[in-house]
Amino acid sequence: MDTNAAETSIGTAQPPVMTGQSKPAAAAGAKKGARVTRVTKKKGELLTEEEKKANHIASEQKRRQNIRTGYDQLIQIVPTLTPSQRSEALILQKTVEYIKYLLMEREILEGQVKDVGR
Repeated sequence: MDTNAAETSIGTAQPPVMTGQSKPAAAAGAKKGARVTRVTKKKGELLTEEEKKANHIASEQKRRQNIRTGYDQLIQIVPTLTPSQRSEALILQKTVEYIKYLLMEREILEGQVKDVGR
């Protein structure tokens, strides 16, 4: 990959961010959910403030997407949750309850295995 090429938050090559722009795409009011590319330069080259800001925005978007993905996975795994339940507090609360339930079930099954082995 060319070291001057920029990478999106998922790592596919994209053309570099134009440094002549007055604002990065996200700061200029681009649609929510639009990808912001990260700028990479050769070793020793410094990023402009605009490029630093674009990189920060891209990193933050990636972090938020990873959090959303984690909550979506919890919704799929925990049987008492539905996709319409988007409250993070509720998702965490029901996940804790489900883990406690699973731990209790495990203790019961371990007890049954010990009884069978006697």
